[in-house]
Amino acid sequence: MNWQHIQTFLWLRSRLRSNQRRRAGAISAVIQNVLVALLIAAAVAMFIAGVAVGFAALPQASAFTLMLVWDGLIVGLLFFWATELLMDLQRSELLSVEKFLHLPVSMSGAFLINYVGSVLTPSIILFAPAMAGLSIGLTASRGPAMLWQFPMLAAFLLLMTAVAYQFRGWLAALMTNKRRRRSVLAFATIGFVLIAQLPGLVAGPRRSYDGEQFRQIVLIANKAIPLGWLPYSVMASAEGSAAPAALSTLGFLLIGAASLRRSYRTTLRLYTGQIGAAKRPAASAVAATRAAPDRRAFLERRIPFLSEHAATVALASFRSFVRAPETKLMLLTPVVLALIFGSMLFAASSYVSPFVRPLQAVGANLMVLISMVGLAGNLFGFDRSGFRTFVLSAAPRKDILMGKNLALAPPAIVLGLIVTLVIQYGGPMRIDHLLATLALTAPMYLVYCLIANLSSIFAPMPVAPGSMKPVGAKGITILLHIIFFFLFPLALAPTLIPLGLEFLFDRLGWLEGLPLFLSMTLVECGLVAYLYPIALGWEGKLLQDREQRILEIVTSRVE
Repeated sequence: MNWQHIQTFLWLRSRLRSNQRRRAGAISAVIQNVLVALLIAAAVAMFIAGVAVGFAALPQASAFTLMLVWDGLIVGLLFFWATELLMDLQRSELLSVEKFLHLPVSMSGAFLINYVGSVLTPSIILFAPAMAGLSIGLTASRGPAMLWQFPMLAAFLLLMTAVAYQFRGWLAALMTNKRRRRSVLAFATIGFVLIAQLPGLVAGPRRSYDGEQFRQIVLIANKAIPLGWLPYSVMASAEGSAAPAALSTLGFLLIGAASLRRSYRTTLRLYTGQIGAAKRPAASAVAATRAAPDRRAFLERRIPFLSEHAATVALASFRSFVRAPETKLMLLTPVVLALIFGSMLFAASSYVSPFVRPLQAVGANLMVLISMVGLAGNLFGFDRSGFRTFVLSAAPRKDILMGKNLALAPPAIVLGLIVTLVIQYGGPMRIDHLLATLALTAPMYLVYCLIANLSSIFAPMPVAPGSMKPVGAKGITILLHIIFFFLFPLALAPTLIPLGLEFLFDRLGWLEGLPLFLSMTLVECGLVAYLYPIALGWEGKLLQDREQRILEIVTSRVE
């Protein structure tokens, strides 16, 4: 690739980005500029903090402490990088090589441009300045022996970016098979959570180590894992040994070069049709034909106490939710959060007040509901052109909203019940508190749905097929979603009034021994069940007034 090709590709990239910003609207452009400015300011602050820590806080620290500091930086970098990966499990190429194969452009040149563009991720922008600043501070405070940090850091960043690019390319190759894509999404999320929780799962909640055991474990881990070579070499340099730093730099360069070579070969195979080119057997069509009666039978089922329209919308939406890979990933989020925070609640539940245990369970239920905001708060965005069916149908808009709400009820309520029972197992609640907490999931979910319906009506966003990423969202729409996100806890807070009143009466010594929380929660269930259809009728009128605008938004072209 010559210099003119590079200039043309860079111009094309800037033009595409400019067109995207212009279509997003002025408010969205302002928000993007603010976020970019905040990211740059954070990078500068991280650099200054790194210099200050290395120069002022660590000049007299032990070599082992230096290794721990570098370990912390690398763990933070890995966490942010994994989060970025989970947000969009697709290959982030600036230029699609497939669109340039007919031009006199070398594959290696386009690959190089895409790789260089993938380097500037938020995680690298934040942590690379911090690492560079820490290296400068340590060199200034500890002398020339720490100069090995700079070539080693450059080689380490090459390793990180090359392996990350190869990994994303491997995922792109896997996702060419649409049947395999949903498995990749699910297992990547579960794998990330298990890796993050691995130390706690291995060590156990009550297992402890003395200082020497901890030191030996950390040293062995840093020697065995390539990402730990940098902290270990910094420790060795502080002790006067340069050999580990030289060997680590060489190892980083070799691994990075091998990773780039492998990534290039994967890209070549992907765009020349050697991956995912196999044809599906004709038997799949027969299987689909045979399965059709079952699908029709499922959609023809009736749900007690619901109209035919509401039942049909609920069943069709539920089938769509459980089959779409992006919604399956969203429904997996509560499980992920339960794995992350469950161990903390489980360990602490034995040492809290009896009135705090129901509050923990309610908080866990709230966590489940909040994790589903991306789906519940944008119900029609995932319908895309299918929303036209609702617009053309004669179904009351109230029934459409009710069906959508009921479609999400099984995962929301079941997961809420599971986390409540897990907390009950870790720190048993009084039986009346347990029953009240289980009953409280129903009014919490109905109130949650009413707020989510308003978000779906007033702030719909088109969503790219196969992902949770909104496409072309306006700045005002994003702002509305942020406002609704903070409204959810405020709207659900009144459902805790029964627990608060029982706690207050217990402190005052009134009505001791009476299950006020349970009895008032049952009254609350009846009250919310009475008000829910009334509020839903009002929201149905809002949906009817705005359905044409919603249709225009959710059926917009997905890039």
